[in-house]
Amino acid sequence: VERCGVLLHLIDATVEEPEEIVATYKAVRNELKAYGHGLAKKREIVGLNKIDALIPEIVEEQMAALKKVTKSPIVALSGASGEGVREALRAVLKAVDKDRARSRPVQKEGDAEAAGAVAPTQEEGPWRP
Repeated sequence: VERCGVLLHLIDATVEEPEEIVATYKAVRNELKAYGHGLAKKREIVGLNKIDALIPEIVEEQMAALKKVTKSPIVALSGASGEGVREALRAVLKAVDKDRARSRPVQKEGDAEAAGAVAPTQEEGPWRP
């Protein structure tokens, strides 16, 4: 985990109240801080999971509650139905690309292929890593 460029923080959306979502989010963030090794400073994408089990108004309330406590991107998704999964994967890929670009040394033009440059993040179409 220490070597990864981004964390996908999945939160179960099927709890009763938005305050529980926030408490769950904060508990994991505190665990990351306690563990150390720079995990709490890593890029993070918050995934509000299991939205297929909720009405859209509840999902909106939970998203709003999370937006009050984090500046990280938040995606609503369902592993069961697949809703939002493509968007979550693209958000992760975009964050990984940024992390790699930031940690890659500056290179001369034409050296990108030799250095293993990452292709631009896909914005449309079927998901491909």
